[in-house]
Amino acid sequence: MTVNELRPPSPRPTPELLARLRDGKARLHAERAALDLPKKVSQVLVLQRLYLPLLARQRPLRSWERPWDVEP
Repeated sequence: MTVNELRPPSPRPTPELLARLRDGKARLHAERAALDLPKKVSQVLVLQRLYLPLLARQRPLRSWERPWDVEP
């Protein structure tokens, strides 16, 4: 027996769930597109500060991956 035979099939998402997810994604995209540039840069910096420690645990950071100490 293979692993797939032991595991029950996962249920498919309903059309209603997919529609809600698409609507939420479109709303989030519109909200982010409406932000001014300093706020967008601020969000990118926050995300980098969250991601880089995770990446550094897996391998040494390359020279271009080291964050700059900047504040928007």
